[in-house]
Order: sequence, then C-alpha cells, then structure tokens
Amino acid sequence: MSQIINEQKQLLKEKMVLKENKEKKPRKPRQTKKKMPEKSPENIVENREPMNENLVDLMEQLTVLMSKRGDNIRARVYKRAQETILAYPEPIVQVSQLKGLPGIGPTIMEKLKEYQETGTLELLEREKNKPEYMLSNVYGIGPIKAKELVEKFGIKSIQELRERQEEVLNVVQKIGLKYYEDIQERIPRSEIDKYNETFSSIFDKVKEDDSAYEIVGSYRRKLESSGDIDVIITSTNPFVFEKFIDILIENGIITNVLSRGKTKSLVVAKLPSSKVHRRVDFLYTKHQEYPFAVLYFTGSKGFNTVMRGHALKMGYSLNEHGISKMVDKKKTEQLQNTFDSERDIFDFLGLEYREPEDRKDGRTVIPKSNQKEEKGEPGSQKKEENIDDSTNISPKSIPKEEIGELVQLKEPGSQKIVENIDDSETISPKSNEKGEIGEPIQPGKKTRKKREPKEPKVKKSPKKKVPKEPKTKKTKREKDVFIQSSPKSIPKIENGELVQMGEPVQQNMNENIEVLKSISPKSMEEMREPEKQKKREPRKQKSPKRYIPKEPRTRKVKKEKPEKTKKNKIEKIENELNINQDKKVMAVDNISNAEIEKTKTHITNFKENGITVLESLNEKELSEMIVLASDRYYNTTASLMTDNEYDIVKEYIEKKYPKNIEVDLIGAPVKKNKVTLPYEMPSMDKIKPDSNALSNWMNKYKGPYVLSCKLDGVSGMYSTEGPQPKLYTRGDGKVGQDISHLLSILNLPKEPNMVVRGEFIIPKQVFEEKYKSIFANPRNLVSGIINSKTIDEKSKDLHFVAYEIIQPKMTPSQQLQKLTEMKHEVVMNKTVEALSNEMLSEILVDWRTNYMYEIDGVIVTDNNIYQRISGNPEHAFAFKMVLSDQMGEAKVVDVIWSPSKNGYLKPRVRIEPIRLGGVTIEYATGFNGKFIEDNKLGIGAVVQMIRSGDVIPYIKAVTTPAEKAKMPNIPYIWTTNHVDIVLEDIKGDITVLEKNITMFFVELEVDGLSSGNVKRIMEAGYNTVGKILKMSKTDFEKVEGFKTKMIEKIFNGIHEKVDKASLLDIMVASNTFGRGLSRKKMQPMMDEYPDLLTSQDSVEEKVKKLQSIKGIGLENAKGLVNNIPAFMAFLEETGLKGKLSETKQAEQTTAIANIVIDTSDPLYGKKIVMTKVRDKEIIEKMGKVGATLEDSVNKNTFAVIVKSKEDDSNKIKKAKELGIPIYTPEEFKMQYMK
Repeated sequence: MSQIINEQKQLLKEKMVLKENKEKKPRKPRQTKKKMPEKSPENIVENREPMNENLVDLMEQLTVLMSKRGDNIRARVYKRAQETILAYPEPIVQVSQLKGLPGIGPTIMEKLKEYQETGTLELLEREKNKPEYMLSNVYGIGPIKAKELVEKFGIKSIQELRERQEEVLNVVQKIGLKYYEDIQERIPRSEIDKYNETFSSIFDKVKEDDSAYEIVGSYRRKLESSGDIDVIITSTNPFVFEKFIDILIENGIITNVLSRGKTKSLVVAKLPSSKVHRRVDFLYTKHQEYPFAVLYFTGSKGFNTVMRGHALKMGYSLNEHGISKMVDKKKTEQLQNTFDSERDIFDFLGLEYREPEDRKDGRTVIPKSNQKEEKGEPGSQKKEENIDDSTNISPKSIPKEEIGELVQLKEPGSQKIVENIDDSETISPKSNEKGEIGEPIQPGKKTRKKREPKEPKVKKSPKKKVPKEPKTKKTKREKDVFIQSSPKSIPKIENGELVQMGEPVQQNMNENIEVLKSISPKSMEEMREPEKQKKREPRKQKSPKRYIPKEPRTRKVKKEKPEKTKKNKIEKIENELNINQDKKVMAVDNISNAEIEKTKTHITNFKENGITVLESLNEKELSEMIVLASDRYYNTTASLMTDNEYDIVKEYIEKKYPKNIEVDLIGAPVKKNKVTLPYEMPSMDKIKPDSNALSNWMNKYKGPYVLSCKLDGVSGMYSTEGPQPKLYTRGDGKVGQDISHLLSILNLPKEPNMVVRGEFIIPKQVFEEKYKSIFANPRNLVSGIINSKTIDEKSKDLHFVAYEIIQPKMTPSQQLQKLTEMKHEVVMNKTVEALSNEMLSEILVDWRTNYMYEIDGVIVTDNNIYQRISGNPEHAFAFKMVLSDQMGEAKVVDVIWSPSKNGYLKPRVRIEPIRLGGVTIEYATGFNGKFIEDNKLGIGAVVQMIRSGDVIPYIKAVTTPAEKAKMPNIPYIWTTNHVDIVLEDIKGDITVLEKNITMFFVELEVDGLSSGNVKRIMEAGYNTVGKILKMSKTDFEKVEGFKTKMIEKIFNGIHEKVDKASLLDIMVASNTFGRGLSRKKMQPMMDEYPDLLTSQDSVEEKVKKLQSIKGIGLENAKGLVNNIPAFMAFLEETGLKGKLSETKQAEQTTAIANIVIDTSDPLYGKKIVMTKVRDKEIIEKMGKVGATLEDSVNKNTFAVIVKSKEDDSNKIKKAKELGIPIYTPEEFKMQYMK
C-alpha cells in the first residue's frame, strides 16, 4: 500500500514541475510540416543549370491544361505542386530533391522525372494537338466553349472557326479570333517602349498633380518580351482613368474594348506605326493601394508567392490591395500604416529590398539578417524554441491538467491503479501505458535531468518490472466521460488516503491521473503524511478561488445548484452516452407488424418523392425508418434503402433531432449465432469537406496520416487468440455473429494471438460477370453468403480484405505492414505527411475508379497508437465526398418538376447544401427529361457540381446514379425527339394557365400585373385573359389586397396597353403559337403576308408561302399555320377580333404598296437597329425609303436608335466599338426626317 502512495506522490511532484514550466514559458505550436532540405553536397549536381523556373512553368502548363479539360481537381493538385517548387529555397538540379515535399506525390514525381529526362511531357505534346486545346487559346473561349465548338459544331481548326464565327461566337470571342495570331505572339521589349512613350504623352494631357502611371509585369522586370501589357494608374480623381481610356480610343490606339469598368479596362491596342494588335490591360487603383498593386503585378509569380507566404508566417495577409492582420486564420481589418512605396512594404515585412529585375523567383525573397522573426512583429524572425535546462522539457509538453483541479471522482470499480512506476524512468510529455507522461525518448534527444530526492530513502530491494505494452496516446475526451468499470479489484480513497482493496492491477497512467485530479490540494498533503516525508511548500496557484473547498471524493458543483450530487452526475453521463434506462434504444423486435408496414410505406414514399416526405414525419417515425432499414440491410439480402438514401435520412434526423439515439447505432443486432465480440468494432465519423472540419482535425492530430480505402462490404473480425481461430461479423459493434464456418474457404493466416479487422467483399469484375443479373449490388450478395448456414459456389468468390490489427497494439502503418508480412490481402493504402480536401478528393476519385473493389470513401487515420475507447474513434474519419475550389459532390434529395408556359415539364434538382466558391448551393438545373432519365437522377444519386467564377452552378457529371430516375408523378408525354417531357393536359394545368396569363400582360408591359397579382386575380375567379380584360373596377375590388390606387393603376394600364397593341403584339403575348415562335420569327411572316390569318388558302398553301421567306423553315411555318385556329379562338374569347382589321403591319404594308420607294433618300437600303424603343414615324419613313429594321448590330448597320444614350446595353457597346452613330428618336428625326 505504501508503495502505491509513494508512487502517487512522486507523480504529483512531477506534475508540479510541469506546471511551473507552463507558467514560465508560453506554449508554442508543434511543428509538423516537412522542412525544406538544407543545401548540401547531396542536393547539388555540378555543371547543371537550375530547373526551378522551368519546373514552375511546367506545372503552370499542366494546371492550365487541366483547367481547359474542366478537371479542376487535378488542376488544383498541379497548382499545389507549383507552389511548393516556387517556395523551394535552393537551385533544383535534380528533381529527386523535391521528393516527399508537400504537394509532390508519386504522380507529380513521374512527370518531373519525365521532363528532366526528355525536356517535355508526352501528355502536353499530345494535348496541344487536340482541337479543344487550340481553340481555347482564342481570347474569350474557355474550356467549356471549346468543347462545345468541337462536339456540337464539329469545328476543329481556327480556319473552320473563322468560317462559322457569326453562327457560334459572341462579340468578344470574335475579336479574340480576329487577332488570334497577333495575341499569340510575344511582344518585344522595344515595342513596349514605344507603347510606353505613346501612353506617357497622352497621360500627360489628362493627369493631375497626384496622378501616376506605370507599365508593370515582365516589362518592369526588364525581360526581353512579354505576353501582354499591364498598365497601372492612380489618381485622387478617378475620372483621370476614364479620360485616359477615352483619348486612347479617340486616337485609335485602342481598337477594340473587350470589357470596361471604373477600375479595369481590357482592350486590344495598336500603334499607328504598326500592323500588329496587342492585348493591353489598364488598372486604376487608389493612392494607398498603388504600391501594393505595382508590387503584385510586377511579379514574378514565384517571388509573390514566397513573399505572401512570409507575410502569413508573420500573421499578415498580403495582396494587391494592402496588408491585413490574420486572426484565427481569417483576414481582418487592413492595416492603416502609410506605405508610400514598395520599399516601405519590404521594410515592414523585414525583407531586403529587391529591384524589379531581381525578382526572378522565390529564392530572391531574403529576410534582413539583423531582424528577429517573431510572429506578428514586423521585420522579425522566429526564435528557436527554448528548452528548460533544468528539466529538459519543452513548454509545449506541459499537460493541460493543473494540480488540485477538482473533477469527477471515479466510483469504486471504475478505475485501475498502476502497480509500478520505475523511478529511474524519464518523464516525457505524452501519456503512455508505461505510466509516462510523454513521448518515448529518442536516441540523441535530451532527456530531463533526474530529480534528486529531498531526503535519502531507504534502499529497497529491486522490483520485478512488469512487462511493458507498446506506448499509446489517449485521445482527449470530455472530463465527464464515464469509463466502464473493471471487474478486477481496485483501491479505495478514504479521508484522503488510499486504502488497499485486493491486489492492484496495471493500467494506463492517464486513468491514474484522472483519479489524482479528483483529489483536493488538502487531501494531497494528507497523502504525504503517512510516510512522514519532509514537507515541500506548495507553489502558489495563480487563481486560488477556482478551488471550492469540498470533502474529498465530491464533485465540483456550481454554487447556484448545490443540490446536485454524484448520483446526478452519473445520470448525466449516462444520458450523454445514450444509456439512460428511461429511454431504451429502439429495436425491430419491439416494433409491431402494423408499424413495420407503415414504416415501409414511409420509406417507399421517401424514395419516390424525396426529402419533403421526411419533413412531414415525427422523430419516432423517422427513427423507425433507419432502424428497420439497418435491420434489413445487415440481416437480409433485400435492402430497403441504398446507402445514400439511408445517409440522407440519418443526416436529416441528426440535424433536426440532435439528441436522437438511433442515429448513433452501429450496424444492427444479429438474429442468429449471436456472440459477444472480444473487442468492440466501432464505425467511423464522417467529415463535411465544405466545412472547416479537416483543418480543425489536423490542428489536433499532427500526422503523419495513413489513408486507406473505405471498402463497401460487410465488416468482420478474425481472431487467433484462442485455441481455435474465430471469425465474426460486426453486428451492432458489440454483439456480432459467429461465422467461423467460412474459415474453411477463406484460407486466412493462422499466426497466433492476432486479432485482425477487415471487410468481407467480392471484386467488382466478378460481380459484373457472374451475379449482376441476380443481385442488386455486391453488398447484398456478400450479406447473403454470410447469413447462409451452408457453403456454396458463391462463397468461393468471397474475399476478406484486412485493414486493421486490433491486437497486438501498433501504429496504423505498422499494422498494414504486418498484415502484408502475414500474407493477408491488405486494403489499398498510402501514408502522407499533410492533408487537404483537394488531395483527398483526387485520391478518392482515383481509388474509386481503379480499385478492384467497391469503395465509398477514404479512411484517414493519424499514424500513432491510441487507446481503444467505446464509440467511434476521434483520431480517424471517413472522407466520402469529392470537393475542390470549383467542384464538389453532393447527394440528390429531390427532383422537382415544374411546367413552363408551354406545358413543358422542366426538372430542378435539389441537393444537400454544399458550399462552392463561398456560396451555398441547394439547387441545380436538371436540363430536360432525357438528362434525368439517362443519368438516373433520383433520390440518393451523387452528382458533381461545378461553379466557376460567376457561372450559374450546374451538374457536370453523375458519380453514383440512383436506383431509378425521379420522373414526374403526373401524366406526361415525350416530345418526338425524346428530349423533353410535356404535360398530357396542358390547358387543365393551373400553373400553365397562370404563367400564360402573366406572360400576356407582361409582354404588353402592363404595370403591376406580374405573377403575384395575377394569382390573386385568379383566386377571385377571373382565371382567363378574357375574363380579366372584361373586369370592371368593381370587380377588381373583390381581389384580395387591391386598393383604390392599385385598381386605378391596373385597370387603366390594361386598357391603355391593349388598345395600343398591334396584331403582332397580341399574337406574341397570347403564346398560342407555341414554343419557338418568337416575335423575331413571326414578324417577317406577317410582313410578307399580312392577311395570312384570314386568308382562305389551304394549310399546305400557307406553309409553302411562308417557306419561301428567307430564314423560315418548315418547322416554323407549320407551327404558325397549324395554330391559327387556336389564336382565332383566343381573339374571340378575349374580344380582340377587331385587331385583325386595324393591324399596324397591314396599314404599313398597304402604304408601301401604293407608293414608289424614294431611292434618292439618304436612308434608302440602310439597315437600322432600334433598342428599347419603337417609333411609329421612323418605322413608316423606313418603309417609304426601303430601309430595314434589324435585330442585331454589325458592320453593315447604318444607325442605332436608343431610348437613352445613358443606357449600357450590348447593342450600344457594339455600336461604339464599331463606330456606328447612335441617336435618340428625336435626334434621328432632326437629322433625316426634316
């Protein structure tokens, strides 16, 4: 007994020393990143040129190539590799110098080796010859557009693109194509000198006293050529920038404007003396940002990357706008320091100033030699971490617990006490099963000095050492966690003393510390008394008030709740572990047959109608769904839900009912051959890649990390600890099924005293070839084999793939190595030093595609030994969804079908919320019925979402199809080409009716009659256009929410706009001619044959006439003619038949027919465009002189007539670019109609 007390007191002394060190020195973060290698002879190969810049350029080319392919994940991987090379501090003369660095994996190394050996990459050479790559070099054409040009239009060369540019390109792309060859050429420095002279002379005309201008980029770094020209301008008056650009346009220096804003203008320019056009970017910046913009856009890229990294180490974020402080890895307010020049920025960051021409790469970023690198302090270097010479314990090793902290005292029977602590052993920072508080001592490392005892002790006889188990780390747990009691005898504390109760047993020292933490300072002193040792004055605590005087063995309680007792505490712990007896875990056996049938109905409804079904169910009903689904999944061959469907339900419950018990259950209770498992078999927590979960986890677990496939089979355990090998299924994690009869066919290694965990699974190819037509999926087949009492032919295809050794204890990497040595079939795995969402995503895609087994994720484990605990481990997790900067995977939770105004049912895909590019996305277009059907988009499908820049998110691909597509649940028919779905009863659909009524009044520009008010009017009983046109003001008073002012406005608006509308206006607004017949299509038909609607010609004759019009095909001609009866019925119903005789088109055509066109008029034969305005006088004039009204602006356009010159429409922009005159109607009349 005295021996135990001595050992406890010795431990307390050690803890007090650790606490003193903690108070003396601040804790510093543990450094885990792999250090860049120092310069050494092994790294340098003489007589070789450094490859740094070439390798950076190589990674840039690969990044661009992958982006053009639309493969954003691999683009990010190459980007990370480029950043590593940029930051490499030494000349790279052998690519082997980069091996093992962050971002440099095996694939990257292969590429680097190939480049070193050949000077190029076969991949690059092959891709450069593809038409998609070539077309994407045209300015304005991205990878998606290039792919469309090749696949949809069959364009495979620049020449073919030029021949069809009017058909397939927008304005900017046409400009890019026009100057394609010029833009591809690099610009000689001598030519940029001339641009500089030209720009400077013009800038002098507009600049003010505080204005400045600079050409930056590679020109400022004095390179011999540049890809384009970057110009930065600053001035207190922002109009200086605008005037400067205007004059360059007026003088013809800027020939084409690609885009123009208040702070940036991207243009094509040409010197008067040159025929070659160049790309020029102009940027305006505020005075306080000017030095940062000049620094950033000067480059080089490698120099900027390393400089920004240096700033981050100091706790700052550096960009082209300024410097901001970083707090908790987030950028906060910008510093208000004054930076007048680039040199000021270098000085602030403690860096030697570099002239622009010296900023070649990251190696030229050099800290000032006389600075200290203290984080957060400008111009400082980090100090080496101090080590306390008195103890040789680093400050980071001090444990968080403090002497005398009051915590929950363990109940008798709940703890074990270490029998022996060898005084000669060194105490180090981390706990392990030897009773140490630290990591094992490594050769060559300092060890703490052995503490001399206060008084000499009586020499004791040597003790027999207890065999030591491997060192482990215990995961940090909440201090209230209840530890299951041991059946062995344990010590008892009475009046502050330890009283022996049976023989002590060996246990992890962390548990021992838990007991000691529960003893008050007073009781610690009392523990010293029995041995009559010389007392040592305890050090003063910083906050003595934190200790509330209580009797030993009582828990610390809040003053306002003194009634709480240890019993309350235990109850609280039971609640947290979901073992409270008042609320039993739901089991299938306790659910009645009626409830089971009801639950099956809920599951069926969910599978057919999506997440909205879950929203209508209560917690009990939802719990029954996952309990029943789990039982059928693990104990039968007929699953009720797919894995993804099950996850949707489970995650919905977790979010809505966070205290629900059933969501934490593992597997399902077995129903036959039940056996208590020798070791618990937990599941694995998942992390959401679009959150901060990964970085938070890495802050706690420093690596290295072992990655392995998350196999999609049945989890099992193989044990050789007993006299006979045993094989088990996981069951519910504690009680499984004995399936040792399968050992006869699995032929597993028989090395004794081993407990191995693995997966029962069947190879994908075997399933495809032999069982696909019989079983729904490989998982169901495996479950059937395991649950069968007999061994048949199917059993011979079963594999057991090992992924963990439970006993004996070893690190995950050692486990996998040992399994391989034992000749087990071992799961695919790899060990890495660092993690990122992008890297895990790439590995998941690779393994999912190329591994011989089905997998549903990547398991990530910290490569250290941890004590096994009840429940899912904290030191490992499952990564199941791909995510990068612009692409992420998400599960489909519903497909919503909505009818358009033409009765076409359009799908909208609802997904589980995912963050891409800083935006939360929950919906995406489903395009059309064919896309949904072909890709089996339904509940539980996994889709790849893309969001690039400001592009609307869309579904790029389907990773996992659903069991079946979720099609509309109302009668529908397919279009003839089987692409779209159309309602069977279009006229009877209330949504279609509402959309058509709304369209009629919106098209006629009736103010106040949008969708909301139309719905209210329809609810009042006026549910057709005809009924609404006949409404009186008194009728409008019956509409909910309509007041006098609103009624007046809408009533007058309706009659005013309808009276002014032409027959063509009514035709377009009625939507009776169907899809594809817009105003643009109907205008020439009605102009050519104004009596088409009333003509007695046959349908065939009318179609033939219309086909003779340029631009009108058979489809459009039939569409109009076949729907004339429907339109005539519409005119009858609305009382608008009078429009047939007063049509403006007929009047204009009659007038033109009775006059001779004046060919001498300046407008004769001219093409005129009107945008956002229609003027009757001008249109009549045009008819008299043979001018035509066009829809688009091009080089043949004579004039553009606008409502306001302040408008910034695309037609006005195009007119300005082409130098076409722009008029208001009044100006045009003054000029041409006097």
